[in-house]
Amino acid sequence: MNTYARSAQATGCDAVDLYVWNGRVSKALLEDIAHVGVLLRNFMSIRLSNACGHDDWYKDDTRFRFNSARTKRFENSIDEIERQIRYSGKPVTPGRVIADMSLGSWCFLLSSRLEQTVWRALRDPANGGMPNYPSRKRAMFESHVKTMRDLRNRLSHQEHIVLDNLADEHRYLDEQCANLHWIACAIDPKAADWIRSQSRVPALRATRP
Repeated sequence: MNTYARSAQATGCDAVDLYVWNGRVSKALLEDIAHVGVLLRNFMSIRLSNACGHDDWYKDDTRFRFNSARTKRFENSIDEIERQIRYSGKPVTPGRVIADMSLGSWCFLLSSRLEQTVWRALRDPANGGMPNYPSRKRAMFESHVKTMRDLRNRLSHQEHIVLDNLADEHRYLDEQCANLHWIACAIDPKAADWIRSQSRVPALRATRP
C-alpha cells in the first residue's frame, strides 16, 4: 500500500479509498481495451482473409511469411490455441482460433519484419484498405497498438495507475485514453465514438478521492 499511502498523503485522502478507486478505474479501462481489441482483431482478420481468400489466413505462411527460418513462434502459438480448443471439446474453427489469439500476436503481425506481407495486405484497397488512416504508416500504427498492449498488461497484473504527482497521473490517463481513441478512429471513427460513449472511465475519474 506504500504507493497509495504516498499519493493519499499528497492529495489529502484515504489510502484504502484510493486503492479501491484505482481498481475500479483499472477495470473500466480494461473494458475499453477489450472493445478496441475486438475492433482491431476483426479489422485485421477481415483484411488478411480477403487477401488470401480463406478464413484460416493464419496458416498461410507461404503468402505472409509469419515464421522465420530460425523460429516458428507464430505457428507454435496457433498450434497451442487449436490444442486448447480441442481439449475443451469444441471443433476447431477459424472464428475460435482468431478469438483466442492474444494481443501480443496482433502486435507481432504489425511488426516491421511483416511489413511487406501483412501490412501490405492490411492497407491494400482491394482487401478493404485503411480509408480512415490515410498516412498508412506501419510504425506509427504499431506503436499505438503496443502502447495499448502495455497498458493492458499493466492493468491485468494489478499494477497501480495512481501516481505520486496528481498532474502526472491526469496526464498519463489522458494519454492512455487518447491512444485507445486514436486506434479506434484509425479503423472506424463511428466505432470509436461508440466505444467512447460507453466508457465508464470519465465518470470514475471524476470520483477520484
